[in-house]
Amino acid sequence: MRGCSGLLVVAGLVALVPPVSAQLLDVSPFAVAEAAYDDNVFRSESAAALAASRSDNASRLGDSRVTGTVGLTGEYAPGLQDVNLTGAVTRARYQHYDELDHTAYELDGRWNWQVGRRFDGLMQASITRTLDDFRDRDTTEPTFTLDRRYELSGGYNLSPSWRGEAAAVVTTRAGSSSADAAFDLEERRLDLAGYYRRLPVSQLGVAVTYIDGDYPKRTPTTAPGLAAEFEQWTGELRGRWAPSGVSSLDAALGLTRREQTPSDGRDFTGFTGRVDYRREISGRTGVLLRGYRRVWSTDQVDANFATDSGLAAELTWRWSVKTRLILEAEYREIRYQNDTQVATVTALRADDVHTGGLTVQWQPLERLGVRLTGQREVRASNQPGADFEVWVSQLQIRVGF
Repeated sequence: MRGCSGLLVVAGLVALVPPVSAQLLDVSPFAVAEAAYDDNVFRSESAAALAASRSDNASRLGDSRVTGTVGLTGEYAPGLQDVNLTGAVTRARYQHYDELDHTAYELDGRWNWQVGRRFDGLMQASITRTLDDFRDRDTTEPTFTLDRRYELSGGYNLSPSWRGEAAAVVTTRAGSSSADAAFDLEERRLDLAGYYRRLPVSQLGVAVTYIDGDYPKRTPTTAPGLAAEFEQWTGELRGRWAPSGVSSLDAALGLTRREQTPSDGRDFTGFTGRVDYRREISGRTGVLLRGYRRVWSTDQVDANFATDSGLAAELTWRWSVKTRLILEAEYREIRYQNDTQVATVTALRADDVHTGGLTVQWQPLERLGVRLTGQREVRASNQPGADFEVWVSQLQIRVGF
């Protein structure tokens, strides 16, 4: 029954809308074909390390895969309302590691609603099934994660200058393997914010976010030393500044407090936030610079939480109306709240991750798109056996009907 809840909510969103005329309804099937080569599928430190982790002693690091996706998008926009429903099913096949062949799917329904000129908001439900990646897996056996997300948010324009917003979000994460049951997670988030706006130039506001989370399958026996519940509060100052059509600054700075149960002194208090700066250097070239620090619940590492700090840059060059090149680079410092034995000394696990990539997008027709991507990732960790390097190349063709 729980697996059907997301489908029922999405169906309910559509059922709320009265029968429509053909002019208000757009239904668009689509298909995506992808060929990729991953030169380190299991994110292993070496071929010898991979062979030691497999029952068949296979040491081949790289493999190619082909992926096919079919989906359907429907949009209904009567007046001020906008209802969208998207569903997609993906089948992936590997050339050598055929035990990784799998089917994934995604279903997303959302209603962007508006009442008059003062009230607006979003009602959304989504469910996604994906193959777990191998960055922090103890086994090379395929396992899957089912993610669900439900959101109800709304805003009220008190005046042209003042606006209030509220959002309630419920997310769940459930793994297919009993060995990973301790990572199943349920989070309930409430966000309240108020803004003062000088449109279209600036916006300044304060926000409070509360998260109540629990790992329903954690016990002192199955997950010793790890928290089964947590509460997290964040108070933020949020702002946006767009002095011209060529640059904008979007930022949030706050203080986050996270309390674990049982805690054993492993709570967190610290600054979190983000800064995004966009600049159009010329009519063809744009740049995005980003810095951030966040606290999140880990999904494959035995830790109560992790702090994630990073810097990222993205350069976009529009060669023509139909062709665009995107160059990306990012550096992350991930620090886990756990106990790791390093050279007989107990220390927090620390990972440094460098990623970079180049993407070429070509849109020869309105309903035909081609994307060619190459991405490099390097991770250095103080945990033995956690280092890896990987290069992934992808060719993707998307067709709409």
